[in-house]
Amino acid sequence: MSNDQIDEYEQGERVRKWLRDNGGSVLGGIAIGLAAIVGFQAWQSRQDGQKLEAAKQFESFLTAQESGEAEQAAGLAASLSTNFADTPYPALAALRRSAALVNEDKTEDALKTLEAALPKTDDPTLRQLVLLRAARAELILGRHDAALARLDGVDLPAYAALREELRGDAFAAQGKRDDARAAYQQALTATDVASPTRVILELKLADAGGSTTPEA
Repeated sequence: MSNDQIDEYEQGERVRKWLRDNGGSVLGGIAIGLAAIVGFQAWQSRQDGQKLEAAKQFESFLTAQESGEAEQAAGLAASLSTNFADTPYPALAALRRSAALVNEDKTEDALKTLEAALPKTDDPTLRQLVLLRAARAELILGRHDAALARLDGVDLPAYAALREELRGDAFAAQGKRDDARAAYQQALTATDVASPTRVILELKLADAGGSTTPEA
C-alpha cells in the first residue's frame, strides 16, 4: 500500500470516527435548523392569515357603520381590538366609530372609544391622529386644558396645521386672544396655500385680532 493510499485511508477513518462521535449532534443541529425554517414559514403564514382576517373584519365593520347598524359595528370594533390588537385596524375602527358617536351627540362615548384605543396603538402616525381626535372631543366637551394637554403629544410635521388650529380653538375659548392668534398664525404657516381649510383659518385668525395681510 502506497503512502498516498495510507493517507487517504487514515483520513477516511478519522472522518468516520468523527461522525460516530458527533453524528448525533450534527443530525440534531440539522433537525433543529429545519424545524426553525418550517416554524418560521408556519408563523409567517399565520401572520398573513391573521392580517387578511383582520382586514375582512374591518370591512364588515365599515359596512355595519355606514348602514347605521351601531350595535353590530360596536361588536366588530370590540372584536378587532381583542383579536387583532397588533394590526392598525382597531385604531382605524376607533377613529370611525368616534366620529359617528360625535355626530350622534355622544361625545363622551366617542372620547372613551379613543382612549381605549390609545394603549394598543403603537404606530406614531395613527396614535397621534387618535390624540388629535381626542383633543377635538375634549374641546367639544369644554375641557380646554385637557385638549391642550393631549395636543402636547402630537409632534409629527404632517399634523402641525391641525394641532395648531386646535390649540388656537382652545385658547380662543379661554379668552386668550394673543395665544390663539399665534397658534392660528402657525397653523396658516403649515397649511398649503391651495388648501380649502385656509379660508377657515384666516377667519379664525381675523377673529382673534390677527391679519393675513403682510405688513408694509
